[in-house]
Parts: sequence; structure tokens; C-alpha cells
Amino acid sequence: MKNNEVSRDPDTHGALVSFRAEDGVRLHGAVFTNTRVPARDVAVIGTHGAGNSFYGSVTGFLSPALASLGYPTLSMNLRCHDRFYASSIFEDCEKDFAAGIRFMKEQGYRCIVLFGHSLSVTQVVYSMARRPDPAVVGLALSAGHDDLRRDIYRSWETIADDPKAAYARVLQEYRDMVAKGDGDRMIIIPWWRPDPKLNMRQTYREISAQTFVSYRAPESNCNASAWIGKIKTPMLLIAHSIVDTTASPEMMRILHRLATTSEATEYLEIEGSGHFYNGYEDRLTREIAAWIERVPAKRAVAA
Repeated sequence: MKNNEVSRDPDTHGALVSFRAEDGVRLHGAVFTNTRVPARDVAVIGTHGAGNSFYGSVTGFLSPALASLGYPTLSMNLRCHDRFYASSIFEDCEKDFAAGIRFMKEQGYRCIVLFGHSLSVTQVVYSMARRPDPAVVGLALSAGHDDLRRDIYRSWETIADDPKAAYARVLQEYRDMVAKGDGDRMIIIPWWRPDPKLNMRQTYREISAQTFVSYRAPESNCNASAWIGKIKTPMLLIAHSIVDTTASPEMMRILHRLATTSEATEYLEIEGSGHFYNGYEDRLTREIAAWIERVPAKRAVAA
């Protein structure tokens, strides 16, 4: 992987890697390191949001940037990356995080921070609540959702007189498809209702029946609020002030309040930034690196 394609630092290098989850699914990513800056005691695993990948979006710039500051970073695909989100099952994320942590341990890293952005905030929280690992010394959670199931009906507000009824009708149709063995069928649905002040178009997304039920049904486990209170690991919760996706600062504030068993929590809101931190990349990187040095690094030394 050429340096000038991944980092402004010529001494930061990305090595493409792959490894398997416990059910045999192969996952891909890149491990970023720096030959000039001595490696610190804490490594990072970075994960993407819905429909993104290890080389795009926030993890695409954050992973090499953290490596330039001395934090070796695995930027990894979950199995729901890119177009595969449309046919994924939420609970499989637990296997993927376990695989990423195991891979980094095999490379010799004893202390790890997990970075999750957008959907992967919920996936990190779910996975760590169900399968905590002593090697994970911190969670940096960026621009996530407190409960992805709760407000899904709002996606129908601009196209239905009764959005709750529209959501209930679609949900029942999808449940019927799953029950009949037709859960792989793809249907296009409204994805989210943008803030009218931003003059953005309504967006739509293709998704399978089984995936919609897995992530967006009332009984779904895709609800960070239900899991975050079970985690003891220190957390940094990061929000953006411009609401240009389904995520909002209030959602991250809710998660911050609910993280009652965490050993230490901090909340950071990056004023002026949107969901992908365009123009705020350096600020995000500096804030996460400073927090790692301030909290997880001390925990790593104590270990």
C-alpha cells in the first residue's frame, strides 16, 4: 500500500492483512505503523459505519493518523462492510470483533483500544458487553446512536401521512418474508429524514428483509442503550454538532449518561463538524490520541 495514498506522513506504512472469524468468515483490513515514531504500548482497532469500509470514511484517515502518533492501528472490515450491510445480521459483529482482537494479540499487542464510528458504536458496545476481553483497555465511540430501532419510523415522515403505521406495515411484510424463507429479498426503503435546514435530499437504501428485522425490529439487539451499562472499560464518547445523518449529539449524551459501570467516561463534542469530520480530521485524531495517553495508556502500564 503506497504511503501517499493513505497518509501525509511518509514514514507511515499500511500492510494489508486478512484473518478469519470463528465461523470461518474471512475479514480484511490494514495494519498501519510508523517507522520514525516509536510504537506505544497501546494499539488501536478501527471500525467503520454502515456501508463503509476500512479504507474509507473516518477509519480511512484516522487509522494512519494514529499510527503517525505511535499507535499501531488495525483498520478492519466487519463482515457488514460496503454492500454486504444490506444482507448482514447484526449479532455477527461479536464474532468479527473477537477475530480482530485475537489477530492483534497474535501480532504481539497486549493492550488495545477499540474505535467505533456510527453503526459500529452499537456493534462495539454489544460485542464488549457480551464478550469482554481484558486486552481491551479503552473504547473510543464516535457519532453513534443510543437506539437505532427507536426512531426508524421517522424515515417515513416525508412520504407517509402516518409514518409509524408505514413502518409497522413494512416490518410485518419483512417478518412474513423471513418466515417464508424469503429473507434474502431486497427492497428499497427510505433511510433517514434529513434536517430541512440542511437542504439535503431524502436518502434511500437497499436492504434485505432479514437485515431489516435484525437491525430495526423492536426486539433487535441493535440498541446500544441496552448494553452500554454492562461495560466496565473506560470510554471516550465523541459527537459532532451538525446533524447531517441519523446520529445526533443528544444520542451520544444519552450513552454517556447510561455508561454507569464504566471505570471512566469522557464526553467530547466537536463543534462545527458533521458526521464524517470533514475539515476536522486533525482535531479528531488529536483528541483520541490525547485521551488514549491520558486514560487507557495508564491502564495498560498498570496491567
